Amino acid sequence: MLNKPCKNTEVLFTFIQNMVKNYALLLFSVLVLTGATFAQSNKNSIELSAFTGLSIFSAEGNTLGGKPYGLEAAYHINMADNQADWVKGLNIRDVSIALSYRNMENIYLTKRANTTGILGDYIGAVSRISVVMAKAGRTEFLLVPGFGFGYATETYYTDERNILVGSHINFTAQIGAKVLTPVGSSARLIGGFDLYHYSNAAFKNPNDGINSVNFSLGIDHDISADAPKTSQHPFKNYEKHSFEFGIGIGRRGLVQTGGGLDPALYPQNVAYQRTATSDLYQSGLYLGYNYRANPVLSLRVGLDADYYYRTIDTVSNIHHFYATYQELGSSYDRIRIGASVGAELWMGKLSFPVNFGHYIHYNYFVPTYDHTYQPPAFYWSFGARYYLAPWVALEAKQYLHRTQADFANFGLVFKLHHGKVD
Repeated sequence: MLNKPCKNTEVLFTFIQNMVKNYALLLFSVLVLTGATFAQSNKNSIELSAFTGLSIFSAEGNTLGGKPYGLEAAYHINMADNQADWVKGLNIRDVSIALSYRNMENIYLTKRANTTGILGDYIGAVSRISVVMAKAGRTEFLLVPGFGFGYATETYYTDERNILVGSHINFTAQIGAKVLTPVGSSARLIGGFDLYHYSNAAFKNPNDGINSVNFSLGIDHDISADAPKTSQHPFKNYEKHSFEFGIGIGRRGLVQTGGGLDPALYPQNVAYQRTATSDLYQSGLYLGYNYRANPVLSLRVGLDADYYYRTIDTVSNIHHFYATYQELGSSYDRIRIGASVGAELWMGKLSFPVNFGHYIHYNYFVPTYDHTYQPPAFYWSFGARYYLAPWVALEAKQYLHRTQADFANFGLVFKLHHGKVD
């Protein structure tokens, strides 16, 4: 029998859901009637919103029931008076930090009994930008991406029924489509949809992660703080051509939840996985060329090489196997090599590279018990950089196979430049 949320939780969820639905009509009316009434504000502001989940899902065929709900508070730094190239080039309205509380107590695994409440609650902190995509009078249509971290109250190690989340601390990503419209000289209604994700970059498995599609509605109100001016010492690193070399080190957690094995058929193997211990470190290296198309965008092509400090052991015994198994990232050789292309988005000293690649050499492990297994021929990566100087940056980089996190790499990037962007 499938799990159902408790009565008190269901009542609270229904209340928030009905509140959001009732105010959705008000939001639409305000968009039509008052969208061009009030003057543009250049003040910083605070937003308070309520949200309800429309859908929630995970990876590896783990379907979920129930809906999350909660509250979000954001502090917006207005960028209207900031003339930095990246602010104007990306049409950024504000930069913000958002804190949210997400009640996940009524979520359950639809294919497993007695799993209601396995996700507990989630508290997230996300840094976001609001990009103005279009305007209708004073009404603005925004794209709102963001990244940050969060805390999950329940994991596999506090409740073994939770086969989705392996750690309390998680990487968090959010992207939303929102509508902002004034309802007074210093206040605005804000509402829209967003996709919210959290997982731990495979630092500690399981790491299927949680994804939810949400609808939110709230109020954004100005405060006395003025918007920041343009920096007197802007970071301008606009060389047209550059070569780079990146090096780092990362760690991956072990699979300890059965790894897709049926406990009824492989009870001993599943037990071995749950007690396996190992330090699965890898080093990521990158050598590439960049073409700076404009102040906010570079095009990239390069070679990726990953070095395994421990390769998969299928010979010694079952204990060694589960201490070296890395799912789609399991390799018999210490080196795998791929070629990739991508782009890098620039925001002053911060940048966000993303690459898609194909393996040139990868001696991967293929399980004999799974005849449907598709080994990875392709990979992709994304990251964040902070430039200490035009020639060196700190980098955090995530490698992935399809939707499965491989490992997170932390290190340095060194650049050699030539030529200026026109």
